[in-house]
Amino acid sequence: MRRREFLRGTAAVASLSALTSCGGASANRTGRVAFLAGFHDPSTEPWIDGFRQGLRDAGWIDGKNLQFDLRYAEGDLARYEQYVADFIRWPADVMASSNSDALRAMKRATSTTPILFATFADPVETDWIGVQSLARPGGNTTGVATQPSKTAPKRLELLKEVFPSIRRVAVVHDGEAQRAASLRALAEASRDLGIELVTFEIRAAGAAAALAQALDAATARGTDALFLLPSQPHILLLRKVIIDYVVLRRIPSSFPTNGGYVDDGGLMAYGENFIDVFRTAATVADRILRGAKPAEIPVELPAKFDLIINLKTAKELGFTIPQSILTRATQVIQ
Repeated sequence: MRRREFLRGTAAVASLSALTSCGGASANRTGRVAFLAGFHDPSTEPWIDGFRQGLRDAGWIDGKNLQFDLRYAEGDLARYEQYVADFIRWPADVMASSNSDALRAMKRATSTTPILFATFADPVETDWIGVQSLARPGGNTTGVATQPSKTAPKRLELLKEVFPSIRRVAVVHDGEAQRAASLRALAEASRDLGIELVTFEIRAAGAAAALAQALDAATARGTDALFLLPSQPHILLLRKVIIDYVVLRRIPSSFPTNGGYVDDGGLMAYGENFIDVFRTAATVADRILRGAKPAEIPVELPAKFDLIINLKTAKELGFTIPQSILTRATQVIQ
């Protein structure tokens, strides 16, 4: 009898141990997560909130078993370097960002501290991020990969479906290395759709002046629609200029779902649901906090996609959005 009771007690302890290690965050350790953002921007704050909520869902509670250090570099390259150095000295269990300048600073600073990209476009196509494959990254970096090389052609098809008469489209992008795959995919899709692309690269240095010149050139070239690739904050912060331009010229426009372009008056957007992307990134952070190595954690892919239509803008510009598009939209702004 005593032996059976002893065995039952031993099994109970083993079960409790398994629950502690597999379900919920460990109660006897504190995780340290550092998040480095590029800029304060109201349109991106919900993403970081989604990341923090994802950590809470995994059992990591800020102030209890989690220390969460969130900083904004405001586009200052020296701050990126300084904050990354601070994170490594802390030391952070994982450093996270969705900003290319921040991720570059992290990659330059360490080959051992885990680095998490909360979102990164086509990482295998970009040498400096150090991802050998989505299934097995192979270094100290992993995260969630967006795939604008797949969503961008879909966006161009949607634009053509709504506006069959468009022939020449201005494509604005930030010149980052990871845009190359998207530009190639767009070029292929444009040939099938009978569209000529006129591309404009806007780098961070002198972005406002470069964007103004690009938009003037787009007008001179007779472009009849504007297409924006996902971009770093130096373009995102100029979104009002872009939206004012397409409204003034009364031409169709297509935007990525990051950046709040359609909320601010842009016509349509298609792409990943970025709140969900950042929640997914938190599940990757959870695995790292539990001891998994980034080299062996597969890069996650987005599961939710949004088609957003600003019907108010369409009516103001005299555009008719087909019902077939409206019924497929996940959000319609009236």
